Amino acid sequence: MKLRVPQYFKEFHCISDKCKDNCCIGWEIDIDDETANIYNKVSGEFGEKLQKNITATTPKSFILDKHDRCPFLNNKNLCEIFINLGEKNLCQICTEHPRYYEWFNNIKEGGIGLCCEEASRIILSQNTEFITYDINIPFESADEYDSNLYVYLQCSRNKIISHLDNTSLSLNSRIRNVLMYAHKLQENIDNNDLSDIDITFVQTNKKTNLQPILEFFLTLEPFDINWITYLKNNISLYNNSINKLEEFENTNSQISNYLQNISIYFVWRYFLKGVFDLDILSKIKLMAVSIAVIKFLFFCKWLENATLTFNDCVKIAKDYSKEIEYSDDNLSALVDAYYELDSFSVENLIGLFS
Repeated sequence: MKLRVPQYFKEFHCISDKCKDNCCIGWEIDIDDETANIYNKVSGEFGEKLQKNITATTPKSFILDKHDRCPFLNNKNLCEIFINLGEKNLCQICTEHPRYYEWFNNIKEGGIGLCCEEASRIILSQNTEFITYDINIPFESADEYDSNLYVYLQCSRNKIISHLDNTSLSLNSRIRNVLMYAHKLQENIDNNDLSDIDITFVQTNKKTNLQPILEFFLTLEPFDINWITYLKNNISLYNNSINKLEEFENTNSQISNYLQNISIYFVWRYFLKGVFDLDILSKIKLMAVSIAVIKFLFFCKWLENATLTFNDCVKIAKDYSKEIEYSDDNLSALVDAYYELDSFSVENLIGLFS
């Protein structure tokens, strides 16, 4: 068995109480059956606390307190289960988060999710390369897929990532080109045609207004109750100061690197899932829309503070990911919008990057 991951994968370690946005607060934390059985056998006072604070439902989960905190997160933001039972007895999600995986028969792919503060810092700060190494774990069966399509999409993803990594072109140009390439790939897949396609250069004189996309984001279910107000305030700020966008880009050249790394993250994480549902265009639209909205939020932060720090960018990317990537309902709503709303058409999305 082989594991294929970004080279920064092994660098990630939870920063625990140093994290400003603890994943043990506000998240529903499911407990896998194997770990639940271990917890059920713990005796003494701590065992009683475990049984009292775990649901009787299936799957079991921790019962959050009135402040939406895990009941085993102490007042120093340290895990009492880790302290009392050791790391080996953490449930699977607490052990792995924010790591993610996908199985493709003899290949397991993975990475770290942008929703985590430390993972976001790593992703934004490092150019992305990928490594493959042997792992000794039991095979978990993958969903069925066409092996020829898998090879085709794997080669296509390599092309996309290589193109997004080509800093001789502007990031806007790279994303335009990738959007058109994905559109052509989707046509091929729909026609059962796996012939090779090159990424070509796309020019456009059409400038798309981001407003309809931002208004759609206001209809999504928020993770944080303050998210909608935050978006509304930023939309107002943006509309009143859009003439400063060029100044923002000229004085914050570093954001191009951050956005490039985020774009590669989205392609790496989602594109190859198209082998299961035959839909790769929506994965590239997710990348492009995410880059446009995150850049918008960068711009608004700069307008608000007259500066934009790396830590600002890390927090913005992390918050966006929590709201969008880690909500199945929001991801599904976006997929529907990609095919139903004109504002999410390939032509309009290309116009966002004109």
